[in-house]
Amino acid sequence: MTDNYKNLRVLILGLGLYPQGSGAASARFFARAGARVTVTDRKTRWELGGAVSRLRGLRIRFVLGRHLMEDTRRSDLVVRNPGVRADSPELRLARRLGIPVVSDISVFFRLCPAPIVGVTGTRGKSTTTALLAEMLKGTGRRVFVGGNIQVSPLTFAGRVRKQDIVVLELSSWMLETLRGERRSPQVAVLTNVMRDHLNTYRGMKEYAAAKASIFEFQDRDDVAVLNRDNALARGIGRSVAAQRFWFSKKSFPGENGAFVRDGWIIVRDGGAERRVARTMVVALAGEHNLENALAAIAAAAALGVPAAHIKKTLRSFRGLHSRQEIIRRKGGIIWVNDTTATTPDATIAALRRFGAQGVLDYAPLRSNNILRASEPKARELRRIILIAGGADKKLDFAELAREVKRRAWHVFLLPGNATDMLLKELARARSTVCAHRVASMREAVRAARAVARRGDIVILSPGAASFGLFQNEFDRGEQFVREVRRLR
Repeated sequence: MTDNYKNLRVLILGLGLYPQGSGAASARFFARAGARVTVTDRKTRWELGGAVSRLRGLRIRFVLGRHLMEDTRRSDLVVRNPGVRADSPELRLARRLGIPVVSDISVFFRLCPAPIVGVTGTRGKSTTTALLAEMLKGTGRRVFVGGNIQVSPLTFAGRVRKQDIVVLELSSWMLETLRGERRSPQVAVLTNVMRDHLNTYRGMKEYAAAKASIFEFQDRDDVAVLNRDNALARGIGRSVAAQRFWFSKKSFPGENGAFVRDGWIIVRDGGAERRVARTMVVALAGEHNLENALAAIAAAAALGVPAAHIKKTLRSFRGLHSRQEIIRRKGGIIWVNDTTATTPDATIAALRRFGAQGVLDYAPLRSNNILRASEPKARELRRIILIAGGADKKLDFAELAREVKRRAWHVFLLPGNATDMLLKELARARSTVCAHRVASMREAVRAARAVARRGDIVILSPGAASFGLFQNEFDRGEQFVREVRRLR
């Protein structure tokens, strides 16, 4: 099928920074397929770093620092990078002229001979994708993993065979391009639907519809895995055409899925129940990660993965980098990189995981750290120093402010309008937490170290987007790790 692209005028709209990301992988794929490739990006060559030089040797024309309408007009095919908005002038023009708009994901779906498992959701999709992929390796099949994890599936498109299996993390933007292809993965997983990206979508209804589209073109031979504990996912699940597998932290009657009963993870399929493992076996910490594990278990069970291998994977899988990742212990202080927490809900999950059990309404600094009578004993207390803030995506920070009030000791806030909103909500909640604005990651880390004491936990968990001060959330995390490692 790659012969179909020979001499085609292909416009790659958005190169991006990741070496194996959508833009770079698409450019390589189409250039090697013999297409006449033009790559455009609003960033300059300097801002893109080594992204351009990594494509050296391929016949590619670059237009950097801008997008030009004439490039769209001259194209036979436009490849949209996920970072390019659907309502951008270039994409509107392409649609008006009848020029097909695709993505690396939709092109891969055309080419892939193997079954595809797609995982989407507001939170937990990366962890669920990686955990499920590890479980599937126990079947003896080759497993390929890609999508919204900085690895485009076009990087391995030529190596996938019919007997293999592919697991893709799919963002809402990726799913939009699949709708145009009228395609869905054979196994589709929805971890949850929460408030996010409302700076891009016109409201939760539109955002939820984008997530729900992962099931749109499934049939009764396919599998849909959904979170029964999430109201929006539960509503979406009522109308899927595929075989439905629920997952839940509570027992539910009748239907297929994975759930918890009396401390056991149980899988029900066709009315038959089997115990998989005790919940204490799950190496990933936190209630949110138990949900992620249940999602992976439900999908793995539907795909025939043996219970023994599911249990073995639950014991061994420790999670992904940049997600509540402990990066250093020094002087009795624990440092945690949770830079991928780009929503208030994600930061709340981190605060709940790393906070002590029980009531955690800390006394303010001026009271010399004396615990109130209603609080746990001092030896049970974990003081949290939070680095948060950044750019808002039209989200609600009220609940995060209440959680910060209960669980944080100091908060250092990076520049951005999300910081302004969080400060307003902290004031509205009458929080006594010590909150300070900082201008850079270096200042945040050094300020946190200045107030941290033995037994404290310093968490980078922004609850906001990274644009403005950082290239992306991973650049934000890398700067945090670098500054923490510089500490003496």
